Amino acid sequence: MIYTVKIEQTWHYPNRMKYIAQTDSFVEKDTQSIFHARNIRQPYGWIMESGTPPCEHLDVIVMTDKEYALGEEDRIRIIGVFRRNDGDHKLVGVPLDRDIDDFSELAETEKEDMHRLYPRERAGEGWFGRECAERILRDFFAVKGMQHCDGKM
Repeated sequence: MIYTVKIEQTWHYPNRMKYIAQTDSFVEKDTQSIFHARNIRQPYGWIMESGTPPCEHLDVIVMTDKEYALGEEDRIRIIGVFRRNDGDHKLVGVPLDRDIDDFSELAETEKEDMHRLYPRERAGEGWFGRECAERILRDFFAVKGMQHCDGKM
């Protein structure tokens, strides 16, 4: 499954970034980024094919050492997900030049980063591989195809 990520958070910004769709720009919020607070250097963004903030969209963590600029786009392959009970799942992707197909194939240090990002897993939550991510994507697009940004059918 190949998608386009738009980067909205990088290590260079200790505070959370907010996307302004009208100007295709970002502003820094006054709250600290969870990635920065927990020393996670992987960039974070959303899958462009899923929508654009502030409307419904799917979040994705990109497992790479590559340095991205805010707003930069790249093609990625989805390999896993952190499944959350509140439905705000965090997909996991890799750039197309990485020969990895599933979350289980990540380096141990990368898995440790991800477990540090979400150290408390409630019942039903946790890190899952590509199959679970594909179900989440399939379900999301089945519903999203019928909705507008304001949630109306």
